[in-house]
Amino acid sequence: MSVKVISRKINARKITVKMVDGSLVQGKVNIYHDEEVVQRVSDIFTKVSDPFIVVFDVTAEGKSGRVLIINKRNIAWVSPEDDPVRKERQEDEEPAESRGSWMERMRSS
Repeated sequence: MSVKVISRKINARKITVKMVDGSLVQGKVNIYHDEEVVQRVSDIFTKVSDPFIVVFDVTAEGKSGRVLIINKRNIAWVSPEDDPVRKERQEDEEPAESRGSWMERMRSS
């Protein structure tokens, strides 16, 4: 009898999801998919044919650490974190100027 080991690579991105019923979900999605080229959070919605997304490390309705499987049809909008990989700032490096949230940038343009 042979044993098949399944390992899943994870390339997680933090997101906030606004559902059509008005509820907010904060958590992480894995943008690594074997079968399709996914490099950004938006690719999950434009290139992945699966009608569901899996959100893990979820904070919603006062509970945290949950896993949710969400139907894409029930999503009003998704806001990804601007900086998926945080790096340490060097001592002589100036702090980066904040660009604000996506919504703030849209309002000011």
